[in-house]
Amino acid sequence: MYRRDFLKIVMVLLACLGWEHPLQAKVGREFVASDIRETMQKGDKLAILMVHFGSAYPETREALERMNDQVRQAFPQVEVRQAYSARSIVNRVRRQGIWIEHTTDALITLKKEGYTHVVVQPSIVIEGVEMEALRRDVELRKGLFKEIRIGNPLLYDDADYEAVIKALTGSAVASHAGAKLLIANGTYHASNSAYAKLGYMLQVSGHKDYFVGTREGFPTLETVIGQLKAGKYKQVTLLPFMFVLIKSNENRVSASWREGLEKAGFKVGLEAKGLSDYEAIRCLLVEHIQFALAYKRITVAERKEMFGRF
Repeated sequence: MYRRDFLKIVMVLLACLGWEHPLQAKVGREFVASDIRETMQKGDKLAILMVHFGSAYPETREALERMNDQVRQAFPQVEVRQAYSARSIVNRVRRQGIWIEHTTDALITLKKEGYTHVVVQPSIVIEGVEMEALRRDVELRKGLFKEIRIGNPLLYDDADYEAVIKALTGSAVASHAGAKLLIANGTYHASNSAYAKLGYMLQVSGHKDYFVGTREGFPTLETVIGQLKAGKYKQVTLLPFMFVLIKSNENRVSASWREGLEKAGFKVGLEAKGLSDYEAIRCLLVEHIQFALAYKRITVAERKEMFGRF
């Protein structure tokens, strides 16, 4: 039994700790090598807090739990908890009789239980509004711990984009006929440009059948329709580019894009998977946690002092 468990842990680590993207390759002027575990003293306790936007639907909560389990398998000696960042979702879930804490409450609970060092890893796609809110919440409560760090969102540096592209184009989706369209919620935030970057990187990396569109930003539905018509596509497969996918009729993103594309004359299919359903994507979050454990983000003032002479 123990041998089987040990082998399972080793396999998770081999799959998820980014052999193709060494952690050192991710270090820019924002981070310095500083292993959080080496700063811990006798009696200190380390926890990983997975922060999800949240979901009131059982099927999508299962998807979130798969991400949590992947992290537990990769870090078996560390306590792994979860929290939701959307208070409205927390309230809805609690009315269903399920106890899930908001991010700020979860941090207070960890403090009460004696945890001194925490790595917060969000299941957030881009460095946008949700990341700003999370960084604010953590900053307000950093005094509760000896040290608290935040892992990067899914798409942060170029290596992340390359890993996501590999995960999506290397899946069974690639065999679908016609165009493959990644559809994201998008945002009014300037960080929405990450989706246009992803679309461009897909194209220049040779994946000409892949496109990206957003509900609230650019590229818009109209923009994508123009691209698809220019490419003379007749068939499109929608790939939800969000961590969890509501498979019911309440999935407004998929429904609105399907309707718009069908009105434009395209035959539309749906790959009913969220990002959390791809093991390679879950592994990328594990790699982000490993990075947060090993490297510390430095402030603007610290960067100027360290690199000002250049």
